[in-house]
Amino acid sequence: MDYLKFVCNEPALLYGRMLVIADLHLGVERSIFGNSIELDFFRGVRERIFKLIEETGCNELVMLGDIKHDIPNMPFRERDKLGMLLREITDRVKLSIVMGNHDGGIREIAEGMEVHGAAGVMRGNISLIHGHAWPSERMMKADWLVLAHNHPCIELIDKLGYRNIEKAWIVGRLDAKKTSKKYAGFNKNLRFVVMPAFSELVGGMIFNAVKEKELLGPLFRNEMFKLDAAETFLLNGISLGMLKDLKQR
Repeated sequence: MDYLKFVCNEPALLYGRMLVIADLHLGVERSIFGNSIELDFFRGVRERIFKLIEETGCNELVMLGDIKHDIPNMPFRERDKLGMLLREITDRVKLSIVMGNHDGGIREIAEGMEVHGAAGVMRGNISLIHGHAWPSERMMKADWLVLAHNHPCIELIDKLGYRNIEKAWIVGRLDAKKTSKKYAGFNKNLRFVVMPAFSELVGGMIFNAVKEKELLGPLFRNEMFKLDAAETFLLNGISLGMLKDLKQR
């Protein structure tokens, strides 16, 4: 049986020989810095992805939504860069894309590649969704539900009041009573993983400082997760314990 494994020091996970990343938000640098500064984050993302492919020995890469940043369309130059990056990836491994809310027009950019809609896709005993839309009924019968979209972070505050915000993995279980109202036949042992963003530039939701209803996506808005009891992990693998123990008072 294949197991989920977090890749140390990267917002990426492995399931067998399948590598999963999410929330690349390519092109976001232009919305932050404008056109006055020339920044090529595509090159850095390319190098990180190729290094992960080589180090993990994966044979499939799944991009779990928000590959691009601009809604709905990218400028031609960035669109061309993204298309080239996707083609370079397919020269090395199989590439699968699950559409996120920023991915309008991605089917045209990724022409001929495997692109799944917002309802997600299953691989073995895990379901993969971006998280901005309801997963299908079938997806909720898996053992694991992997989603992104919120760019989860944890804020750490020391005794002197200094604050540090770190990307984090959030792992937990669903609230059976609330989930059954939408998905009568869901797997009551289903566990969820919220993926941190692959992009180094986007912000994130601070999970120990917001209420579940304030998080993005219908599963969170309808409080379908036992979020207080969820486990939290930094990218380096350090466990921070349960989310309820990290809540800011």
